[in-house]
Amino acid sequence: MKTLRITLWMALTLAISACSQMRSIGQSTSSTANALDNTAPLPTGTYFIVNGSSALTPWQPTVGQNVFLQSFNGSGTQKWDVTQNKTKKGISYTIKVAGSDNLYFQPFPVKDHTPMVGSPGNNSSYRIVAGPGPKQWYIKSLFYNGDAMHSFVFSPNLPTEIRFDAAQATDKFSWKFIPAGE
Repeated sequence: MKTLRITLWMALTLAISACSQMRSIGQSTSSTANALDNTAPLPTGTYFIVNGSSALTPWQPTVGQNVFLQSFNGSGTQKWDVTQNKTKKGISYTIKVAGSDNLYFQPFPVKDHTPMVGSPGNNSSYRIVAGPGPKQWYIKSLFYNGDAMHSFVFSPNLPTEIRFDAAQATDKFSWKFIPAGE
């Protein structure tokens, strides 16, 4: 009888764990389903910028902090103000931590390092263009002459980093912009 109870308890525990995992997968899928289509230029707005199930997140919301990909959870530090700028050369964008005055997303001056947030400058402008899928975008750095942003696993024991290289039609280069509802 004791063996039967233990077996039932283990089966129930595994079933609850599986349901919990399925719910979190469903939440991630449903939230990315709200991503903007790329058939028109991205409008100015507040967005979560997502790659797979991870979102751009500054280590801390202060000047000079690195930006990594963290599990997408909809937190305030995962919200970004994306501003469209029209010029004679076309449309460019700035990306900054939502609600901040000076925390602009920008590539690190050394290319083999994850980006950071800091004061606005020549290195904080991007082209955001349609990617290979209907809700996928490429984020191209003007500082790096059009190289596209992609996820980069430096070590599985550390947060996922970001790099800029020539665009490729792979998931690591594809970004989704999910309205943050503000």
